[in-house]
Amino acid sequence: MIPFALSLLLSTSLAAQPLNTKPLSDTIQHKEIKEVTIVAGLSGNFAMPLTVVNKSVLETNSFNTPADALQREAGISLTRDGIWGTSVNVRGLSEQRLLFLVDGDRIQTSSDIAAALSTVDMASLDKIEVVKGASSVLYGTGAMGGIVNFVSARPTYTETFKTTGKVSSGFNTVNNLWDNSANLNFTTNQWYLALTGSFRTAQNTQSPKGEILSSQFHDASWGVKAGIKYTPNEEFLVNYQHVGAWDVGIPGVSAFPAIAAVRYKKVNRNQLSGEYIITDINDYLTKVSLKVYTQNISRDVESIIKAKSTVLLPSSTNRTTGAKLSSNWDLSPKQALVLGAEGWLRNSETARLKVVTSSDTLFTVFGEQPVADARQLDLGAFAHYSWKILPTKLTLNAGVRLDYIRTENDSAFNPVFKYIVRNGKRIDVPGRTLLFESNVVPELGYAAHVDLVYNIARTQSLALSLANSYRAASIDERFKFIDLGPTSVIKMGNPNLKPEKGIFANLNYTLSTSRLQVKADVFANYLTDLIAEVQTATIPRVTYTNTNISKALFVGAEMEANWRMCKHFSLLANASYTHARDVDANKPLPQIPPMSGFASLNYHSGKLLEASFSTLWAARQAEVAAGEMPTDGHIIYNLDVHSTPIQLNNTFLQLFAGADNLLNTAYYNHLTTVRGSGVKYYEPGRNIYVKAKLSF
Repeated sequence: MIPFALSLLLSTSLAAQPLNTKPLSDTIQHKEIKEVTIVAGLSGNFAMPLTVVNKSVLETNSFNTPADALQREAGISLTRDGIWGTSVNVRGLSEQRLLFLVDGDRIQTSSDIAAALSTVDMASLDKIEVVKGASSVLYGTGAMGGIVNFVSARPTYTETFKTTGKVSSGFNTVNNLWDNSANLNFTTNQWYLALTGSFRTAQNTQSPKGEILSSQFHDASWGVKAGIKYTPNEEFLVNYQHVGAWDVGIPGVSAFPAIAAVRYKKVNRNQLSGEYIITDINDYLTKVSLKVYTQNISRDVESIIKAKSTVLLPSSTNRTTGAKLSSNWDLSPKQALVLGAEGWLRNSETARLKVVTSSDTLFTVFGEQPVADARQLDLGAFAHYSWKILPTKLTLNAGVRLDYIRTENDSAFNPVFKYIVRNGKRIDVPGRTLLFESNVVPELGYAAHVDLVYNIARTQSLALSLANSYRAASIDERFKFIDLGPTSVIKMGNPNLKPEKGIFANLNYTLSTSRLQVKADVFANYLTDLIAEVQTATIPRVTYTNTNISKALFVGAEMEANWRMCKHFSLLANASYTHARDVDANKPLPQIPPMSGFASLNYHSGKLLEASFSTLWAARQAEVAAGEMPTDGHIIYNLDVHSTPIQLNNTFLQLFAGADNLLNTAYYNHLTTVRGSGVKYYEPGRNIYVKAKLSF
């Protein structure tokens, strides 16, 4: 199976999504590329490895979550805690070493099973940007291994007053998912207003081996965007988003026992931001922007263990409030500079109620804190510099960032309170143990980046990037205490954790012609003081404590290609591989994805319809860390068809249909099996989907 996939990839110059093409909103068009561009988007002035998934890909496929869409990209792997609760792994670095943004604003949660990515409304997105590799120079701590930024669509100003919008609806057979969304835009030459909304409901997902229990979900969202131009070079933007989910099943994750039935009773994300932008101030100062935002995620979980004898009700609220000031300077025709400052404050509050029922007339109630209440403050300043040493040949990009980080926690006890209810009468039980003393930990973080971009020829370039990156320990890594009962292991935080540090190197080669685009990367990342869960006790209970391990080495390679074979056919494909080890112990690191890839043969009629036949594959992962299980390789096939927009008076109708996992192949996702707690479930089976979109 896998040799077939490898031969397919090798014989077709393996590839990925279009590298430097810009598809139209509803079709898979390809335009000729006149010159190589590898510095753009979120990465700003740097030649960082950048992946962009555009709106046409999100619309023409059937994805439950944004992470489902990203798993087709080179170097990005899907991790699961459920069908709705998903995240990503980038080049072997898991969620806690990545920074997630919505329109440039931080998403921060109490743990890596909080399903933050799933609170993003895909129907409102314009694109998803992923920077792979050291990104602390851009956003400071948290961006050690990369950045994922979800960019929502915004209308453009128009010469006259216009009203535009769209409504869409779709259905998936694998989980009886109904997906509905709408947006309405009002635009003039001085202001715009955009309204969005969505609603989804899904039952349990079917795998080739049967139903995946507790995999249902329901969510809805709405949002408002507004912009106003005071003058041609002054603009004020406002953005508000609300996403809510309820009765969301969690088939099994490491924080809960295998015998538990777990669900999110409620998850909410609220985001509000305002941004003021001034452009063309003088010949040197080209742009100044000031943005303030607040974003919070709250969640309530329910876990029922052993036929309702124990019920756990964890909850958390995480609020992040921040501001960023940035200025762009043109020092000369060959030199540009970005200067700025950023600050944010995160507040984390958690609680857990545990009810143990002994009989119809006797039960015990425990009040607990999974993570101590804490606050983390970050104040940073940055400078990014670009110099065209030889304007058509050689460019130098460099940057530096310095952050002051202050982590403060309240005292935490176990339990916070305890009482017994016998025959309807409450009896308080005194006594509690101090888990974490109140404390303040100040830290300094430093990041630097330098890269050289050399244009070998008009269509070819080389880029060498070198950077150091860092990550201060998160609040839950420092202060968590997870004890879900006598059959579960205990997971402890560590207030004395040192920050993770790393040196990252990436070499990129890009070829871009009118018919063929190829991008290849090789990378090596050396990390020190890596934070990992280490077994520290077996008596009276098995206990894992977050600990700094000394050294880790990640090496790998990626290749992407886009070949326009002829007028009606194109081939996209990619392949990626990551190898990672604990250097001192000479052992594999946990949560390392297997070698994997994607290939898609696309047909473009130009007038009637467009279609693609694709494969998504992964090799066997036999080299695993202690406690993990090897997984066999797999290859699945997908078919997607969609019409071009059909004009109906003043509206346009577009139809979509397809089949995911066409052969109903049974397989495991390796990064799901390593996060489970005795729960091992298959990926979704064959899914037939249909969608319709009406634009006006």
